[in-house]
Amino acid sequence: MSVLSDLRRRALTKGLFGGSRVWLFLGLAAWSLRALKWALRPDPKTVYKGRLLVGETIVLTHEPAPPTRRKRRKAKKAEKRDRRKEERRSGRA
Repeated sequence: MSVLSDLRRRALTKGLFGGSRVWLFLGLAAWSLRALKWALRPDPKTVYKGRLLVGETIVLTHEPAPPTRRKRRKAKKAEKRDRRKEERRSGRA
């Protein structure tokens, strides 16, 4: 939870419902910052714009996100564990 979201929540309870003018103005400032951030967000990027002819199709794909550091570490640990098991098996034979 961010500082501004905590400030907005507290301002709503103490300022609007509690009657504190200080919290009301702090909440107004926090909500104004949120509205400004929303208004200045970037527009979505257009990748392709064109007209399709009859019979043409478009294939939409979504590339999977690269693995996180945690998943990479887990995979490396599992690979190391499997390698050790394989070495033990080959050593016994």
